[in-house]
Amino acid sequence: LAGKPQPDLLLLNDEDLTFAKIRLDDRSKQTVISAIGEIKDSLARTLIWGAAWDMTRDGEMSTGDYVALVNAGLATENDVAVVQTILRQVHAAVDQYAAPEHRDQYASALADNLWAWAQAADPGSDHQLAFVRGLAAMAQTPEQLQIVADLLNGDRTLAGLTVDTDLRWGLLQSLAAAGLADAERIEEEAQADATATGRRHRAMALASLPTAAAKADAWAAIMGGELPNALLDATLGGFSRAGQAEILAPYIPQYFEQLPTIWQERTPEMAQSITMLLYPYLAVSESTAEAAEAFAAGADVHPAAARLVGEGADSTRRALRARAVDAD
Repeated sequence: LAGKPQPDLLLLNDEDLTFAKIRLDDRSKQTVISAIGEIKDSLARTLIWGAAWDMTRDGEMSTGDYVALVNAGLATENDVAVVQTILRQVHAAVDQYAAPEHRDQYASALADNLWAWAQAADPGSDHQLAFVRGLAAMAQTPEQLQIVADLLNGDRTLAGLTVDTDLRWGLLQSLAAAGLADAERIEEEAQADATATGRRHRAMALASLPTAAAKADAWAAIMGGELPNALLDATLGGFSRAGQAEILAPYIPQYFEQLPTIWQERTPEMAQSITMLLYPYLAVSESTAEAAEAFAAGADVHPAAARLVGEGADSTRRALRARAVDAD
């Protein structure tokens, strides 16, 4: 392409003709951040979203730029499956790849936009529901968390939005993780949803409470060996939440100390779940990476445990690189 005029956007592998991991040059990156919503081809947009996510994970695009791309283009994305995927990815990016001093700013800006998009979405649409769920996941400020509480309590409504049992639990779990709903409130919701799904939601909400007692109870339940698979996964899913680093810190050395016993005494499926979901992925530090690498290199470590923890170490180092880029 030497000597050719450079377009505003150069998209490699347009039409997705082959398996390829593509990159955006600097000019193309700035173009999509400002104007991805103007690209009419949905497949081209999906390729761009994928490339931007890969670049963010690889430390080639700052989390701030990725968040700016989401803020600029997500509201115009017409494929709800793409919207849901991007919401999961940007949540992970903010929690793991953002420089700590930027995280709250990114999350707050996203939450404000998600609420605005939810209000502007077609009543009762899948997009409206996706944006409300995204708001619950990202809410940071007292004002944003009040919106979540109002939606749960019925003090605020959106035309067409049905706050069903599943959404109620999503809203309540957000409030629980923020310390705005206690165990008693969670038990009230569980009594109203006396189903197997309700029991799983209850376990996740209780484990997400930002108190030392709640974490100790969740840890004891996880390590006790008596939880069925579904409740184990739910408790694991609630245990590690962003913004709870101080409470979670004592469990990082315990994780590495107890993993060998877990692999000796539990089924492979349970051991794998505990190893993957309890890995301290939010504790992004050199010490976490070194501890994981030392564990994975141990002579007597179960091979599957060594592989999974080694992958965790790689994710921590990836996050360290991404945070360094975002700090700049």
